[in-house]
Amino acid sequence: MIDVVIVSNSETSLLRGMTSMAIRTARDNAGIDVGKIVVIEQCRWRKPYKGTKTLHYDFEFNYNKCLNLGFSVCESQYVAFCNNDLHFSKNWALNAILAIKDGYLSVSPTQKHIFPGILPGYEIGKHILGWCIIMDRIVMDRIGQFDCPVDFWYSDNVYALQLQAAGIPHALVGNSYVRHFTSTTLNKVKNSRKRMAMQKGQEKIFNKYKQENYVDTGTEIKAKKGNSNRR
Repeated sequence: MIDVVIVSNSETSLLRGMTSMAIRTARDNAGIDVGKIVVIEQCRWRKPYKGTKTLHYDFEFNYNKCLNLGFSVCESQYVAFCNNDLHFSKNWALNAILAIKDGYLSVSPTQKHIFPGILPGYEIGKHILGWCIIMDRIVMDRIGQFDCPVDFWYSDNVYALQLQAAGIPHALVGNSYVRHFTSTTLNKVKNSRKRMAMQKGQEKIFNKYKQENYVDTGTEIKAKKGNSNRR
């Protein structure tokens, strides 16, 4: 059984429809039983999504913090952390979990083409796709939670550091296919300064976080003693 956490901002009917599609396809095409679907919805005036546990939050938007909130109510051994702009294909969860059982405790689905086998690694956009991460909950036992130094961009980079420092293997799963409608929610942000803050404005914050909390030897990532930027 798998639980699914979906981070959503359904301020328009189009975006709400996209979240509903993600919910439906995640459940219908999992290939295994789906326990809870937890929607972390930014628009507090939106009604809960049918068949889900819909949570609203009163803090400033922070992607990893939203994931932590979702995980706090999950109960299944396996958990998927997802954007709302996704379409899940047949057996996406089943095939991902088979890879997890092979020892890759954290995985991402492919989005461009289906291929046999898996591709181990930690490279963002190649191995770790921040819009859909599927894990055994033992990962959270080992890293504590998703660190939250950045608000949006570089959230997956933060997770990559946490995985490497904890010695947790990650892989891209070639036969778990999920289509990502890239940056659909972000494209609704018209204010250029706000967009820049959500995107490139996070780079300096991430670099400072990495410098203060990790040692990069070139061959491995090690955590410095007492590192924590969680909030």
